[in-house]
Amino acid sequence: MLGTLVQTNTSDGVRLHGFLSEPIRSRHAWILVHGVNSNFYSSNLLLELSRQLANEDSAVLLINTRGHDILSFNSGPTPMRVGSQIEIVSSSQLDLDAWFQFLTRKGFQSVSLLGHSLGAIKCVLWSLKNSEYLRALVAVSPPRLNTDLLLRDPVRGAVFLKHLQDSNQKCDSGHPDLVMKVRFPLPMWVCAETYKDKYGSGEKYDYLAMAKRICVPTLWTFGQYEVEGGSANFKDADNELKKQLANQVKGSEKHTVCVVSNADHSYRDATAPLGECIRTWSSRLS
Repeated sequence: MLGTLVQTNTSDGVRLHGFLSEPIRSRHAWILVHGVNSNFYSSNLLLELSRQLANEDSAVLLINTRGHDILSFNSGPTPMRVGSQIEIVSSSQLDLDAWFQFLTRKGFQSVSLLGHSLGAIKCVLWSLKNSEYLRALVAVSPPRLNTDLLLRDPVRGAVFLKHLQDSNQKCDSGHPDLVMKVRFPLPMWVCAETYKDKYGSGEKYDYLAMAKRICVPTLWTFGQYEVEGGSANFKDADNELKKQLANQVKGSEKHTVCVVSNADHSYRDATAPLGECIRTWSSRLS
């Protein structure tokens, strides 16, 4: 796929990089947002989806958020560390602001957001305050960041409780930047404050609590294996989301929930049916 390396600066001085594939006649653009520990060029899933979504009518912008990679140093105007090890999820909204403004300056008249995993949560958050600027939203396998739900995980609930207690203790003692080795919800090295923010903030980042407030056309996708046999933050997520939307008096027709057969969280060997699902759904939008 042909394109250009691009960059933008956020309002608080973070420099972010991305890749823009821009057909000559396109006035609509997809922004694709990576998940935790990833970046705009290493996600096989997003790279393949970008190839499937790029056409004469739509540009595709693969982006970094400040949570890209595990740990890095900001090359922008404000010296700071960035990376998934230290990110606060809500700070990503400044990143999406900057990329939206980047596309606006280039003359794009409409924008759609697609995020994978934690990237989907970031897109959901942005859509709640910026619906008038969005054509559509695609949330690919968003995890339920819900503290009580994770504590009830039948296999790893006790492990999560220990991690959460450790992160709270470090934050309360004035050491929020101490790095922890954790095993749940996924193995990683992460600062205490970041772990507490992502997983110990109650329902703050739980998309299920936000879904009824999203007023743009939204496609939610999940892999069959993660909703049928995954951990607590994925198991039965499709059915729980459908129940939530069924209780919505107005606007539920804007939401579509799709489970991709024989797919895991990364959609290995299932990117083609996922891409077909997204293209078919988006083609029906007015």
